Amino acid sequence: MPLISIEKIETDVTLGLWQITESVDEFLKLNPNLDFAYNSISLYRSEARKRESLAIYTLLYKLTGNSKLQIEHNSNGKPIVDGLNVSISHTKGYAALIISKTKNVAVDIEYVSSRISKIVDKFIRKDEDASCLEYQLINWSTKEAVYKFYSEQNLQYFEMRLKPYDMRPYGIIEVENLKKEFLTHVNYRINKYYVLTYMND
Repeated sequence: MPLISIEKIETDVTLGLWQITESVDEFLKLNPNLDFAYNSISLYRSEARKRESLAIYTLLYKLTGNSKLQIEHNSNGKPIVDGLNVSISHTKGYAALIISKTKNVAVDIEYVSSRISKIVDKFIRKDEDASCLEYQLINWSTKEAVYKFYSEQNLQYFEMRLKPYDMRPYGIIEVENLKKEFLTHVNYRINKYYVLTYMND
């Protein structure tokens, strides 16, 4: 059961990270209460997509202790869980979930791959650093987190600008919201397997 971490970011903000190695059947054996979740994702054709969703539900149970919570989505695609503010993300081999009862939250996770270098001009501005794969991955993940956090604004990639920062295994990035003209902050972590970004306010 490869739970990587459950971390209290603040008093009312919890972040969970899961490495997905289980099959669908293994997830259901780990937690028989996931039967209802399986019914809701049975229409997914992709086995990987089913496993990602079950990993998120398993994290939700681990973070809350409540096996009956269900995840729905609003018209913007933002996940909704009764009594909680939540944000979810999954990528090849990993799932991330952040929750809070009182604060807006957002999370994004991306596995490390050079695939992103092929589309740099689609999401990195000319006045941002795209000099190496690490900067490219962090830029992508950061903007995904900001997009989720301000989902009602429907921000486009070029409407966000990362201010210069020093590359480290973890840190905080200042991001300019050019659409609404204000500055926001995103936490990031990067290792050889994935980049993780999150926000809470």
